[in-house]
Amino acid sequence: MNFNKKFLIITAHPDDAELGCAGLIQRIKNNGGSVTNLIMVQPSKEINTARSKEIVEKELKNSKELLEFNVDIHETKLHDDGRPNLILDNNLITELEDKYNNFDVIISHWHEDYHQDHKTCYNIAKILSRKNFKEFWCMDLPFYNLYYKQFQCNLYVDITDYVDKKIKALRCYNSYFDHDKIENTIQYNKYKGSIIGKNKIAETFSIMYKKI
Repeated sequence: MNFNKKFLIITAHPDDAELGCAGLIQRIKNNGGSVTNLIMVQPSKEINTARSKEIVEKELKNSKELLEFNVDIHETKLHDDGRPNLILDNNLITELEDKYNNFDVIISHWHEDYHQDHKTCYNIAKILSRKNFKEFWCMDLPFYNLYYKQFQCNLYVDITDYVDKKIKALRCYNSYFDHDKIENTIQYNKYKGSIIGKNKIAETFSIMYKKI
């Protein structure tokens, strides 16, 4: 697998990329590639009392500085109550197609994810991938993958050398990821890694297609 490519990772929220592919991000950068995380739901009003717009923005800043990847935040429309309202429409696709047309690989959520914003991001990525990208991958996202039934892991990315960096990235979001969530995530990555070798740690993906 050649990681010296330009990757666009479309996620719904800050912390999704770290949860699903922080190790991959480090592997890409160490192999001369580049990563841009397009976050489709901008930090805004939170229903979780432990979080706020300002807290999430600070956590994202810390993670960005740690992992050294590019971050673009979409100006999500808001409801009257200040909560984000991510809508897939023609204008959004046209805007994104014009802006993100110089990448090799697009990565996003899986369509069986139970979070509505994650589902919308999958549909956005699927539409964008038809024109400007050579490959389309979906993340095997811990916690949210409990309801996956059709997901087929056909790419195991060895992150053994980068797992400590992934743990630090998850710790940046201490308003959301507690010790148990981080431990469970890494145990899942260890389980997946055991498929590719002894004491290996892996993040897993479904490659939807590659264009020849």
